[in-house]
Formats: sequence, structure tokens, C-alpha cells
Amino acid sequence: MIEFRNVSKDFEAKDRKVHALKNVTLKIEKGDIYGIIGFSGAGKSTLLRAINALEKPDAGAVLIDGEDIHQLPAKALRAKRKQIGMIFQQFNLLETKTVYENIALPLKLNKVPKSQIRKKVEEILEFVELSDKRDAYPSKLSGGQKQRVGIARALATEPSVLLSDEATSALDPKTTTAILQLLKKINRELHITIVLITHEMNVIQSVCNHVAVMENGEIVEKGDVIDVFSEPKELITKNFVKTVIPDSVPEKLIRSIQNDTRNYNILRLKFLNSDSTESVLAAINKRYDVETNILFANISEIQETILGIIIVQVIGSPAEINKAQSYLRAQKVGYQEVGLGEAEAPLYAPDKSKEYVTDIVPA
Repeated sequence: MIEFRNVSKDFEAKDRKVHALKNVTLKIEKGDIYGIIGFSGAGKSTLLRAINALEKPDAGAVLIDGEDIHQLPAKALRAKRKQIGMIFQQFNLLETKTVYENIALPLKLNKVPKSQIRKKVEEILEFVELSDKRDAYPSKLSGGQKQRVGIARALATEPSVLLSDEATSALDPKTTTAILQLLKKINRELHITIVLITHEMNVIQSVCNHVAVMENGEIVEKGDVIDVFSEPKELITKNFVKTVIPDSVPEKLIRSIQNDTRNYNILRLKFLNSDSTESVLAAINKRYDVETNILFANISEIQETILGIIIVQVIGSPAEINKAQSYLRAQKVGYQEVGLGEAEAPLYAPDKSKEYVTDIVPA
């Protein structure tokens, strides 16, 4: 397990002090894929580099398996770092070395016998699907192949933790998907804990189990990926989520609704792993004297969980609308009553103790 306890780190700029980390507390369980997301300057890289002691906090502690890595003697620190692999955005390969030689480098530095190096490198090449590129030089590789070499090199010392520093930011979407699938394979088959930093929410959506959102050196929100995606609390998190799960009603529809003189409520419905969306809305129309008008709908898959978001206008008398909302509660459908531009009521979430609000804004 990796644990940050009240970690702070400042840097001196030309005319001011930069608070890179502010009292960060976070736990990453063994075997997890944990994503840390934020814009440039949020403190992500500083946090990541504190795990392998490339950055030393001014205050607080970073524990790996119960040991404060920044308090270890030099010899013990070198041993601990061998258990922590790292992959980079720009690959950091040696251009004058072949694929084989790049992967073998950390093993040579650790004075591993040549026969063991050969066996290990060939195993890793097969695992990352680069056996046919064994003797190629980096200049002859695509971006995705270079990143696979970088990952293979990080795996050479058989780490228990793998740190990914914006590893897909320089890749095209198709290659990004392939690299993320490789990271999932590493986590699943080699049981390696992965901590990745990114500014792309689709990366979090694709591979992570948990996520922490950083802003100005602080963790402003954290939790299970499905919870954060379905019920984001902070504005920055909502903006990140909207890049992959938009939930904005088109402005033309908003103008139309504003001109509607009938009585109505607008509800934001959430469905998890359910195919009952249509049946619930059909049941409301059949059981009660209401009319439903779908303003927006989105279905996403997040870590093999289906998340459906639907914004619907429910038209009818206050009494009939209340009956319809009572039916939603009885069916354990999470919903919010929202207004056009301003929130009016909290989320009804039968499986949660928390209540959140999301505004409807023009697209």
C-alpha cells in the first residue's frame, strides 16, 4: 500500500513561493490502478515523484508498505526503488541502443548475470508483443512501440509498483487505447499496483478503479471511478467528467422549455448496470397523468459498469409529478430535480447517504 500523510512541498520561483503540494492525504491499496488527474501545475507530477523519492516533501510522510521512503538509509532506498518502475511521456529511450539493450539496461546496472538477462528480456518482449523488434533501434519504432519498450524496461526489475507519468499524452487515440489495455494486462496478470497521472478523463475512464482530482496542490475530490463519474461534487471534477460524459441540454431546447407554460419538473436520472431506463419512463407515463420529454441521454461504460444519464422533463400537475418521483424512489432510481441554470433540489440516491446537485447548462 502507498500512503500519503499530510504531505506538503514548496518550490522557490523567481519572485514567489509555489505550493506544489498542500497537506495531501491519500491511500492507494495494493493491486489497484489509481488515477490522479488535474490540469498542468496541479501538483500531479510532484506527487508521483514523491513515491520514488525523486521529490522530498517539506512536511508529511510517504509510506510504501508501512515504510517512510524518505526516511530510509541510502542502501535501503536503492533497494526500495528497484521495486518501483516508471514510464514516461517522452519514452526516455537510448537512441544508440537496440530494443533489447534498452530493456536490459536496468538489469545490467543491477549486475544480473547475462544468461538471466537474456531470459528475462525475451520474456518481457513477448509479454509486450515486441519480440519481432528485438534488434531494432528506437528511431525505427512507432510512438506506441517506443512506449511499449519503455514499459518493458520498467518491468525488467519485477517491480511491485508502476508509476505512469502522462504515458499516453504523446500518442494518437488508437495507440492510447492499446497502451491502456497493456497497463490493464500488467495489473491483472502481474498483480502490479499502477499509479498514473493524466489530464485526460478518458484515460481514467478506461483503466482506473479509483481517482483523485488535484487542483492547486490539493486533492479536491477522490473515490471510486464510478462514483466520481456519476456524482461529481467539485466544479473541476464536473468539467473533467463532461469531457467524456456530456450532460448539457442544447440551448434550443432550453429556450423551448422556458416558453412552456405547463407545470413541469426537470429530472436528471442515473442508471447503473440497468436496462430498465425505457421501462421506468414507460411505466411513469402509463401509471400517472404525466408526459415525459427526454432532453438528453448518454450511456457510457466505466470499468465494465454501464452508467446511463438521462435528463427528462416531466409535465403534469404537482400531485401527479410527485407520484412519479415517488415511483422512481420505489424503483431505486437515482435522480436530481434540477432547474434551467440553477439547482433547485438535491439528488435522491437510494444507495447513497450523500446528496449532490448538478445544474443544467446550455450546451
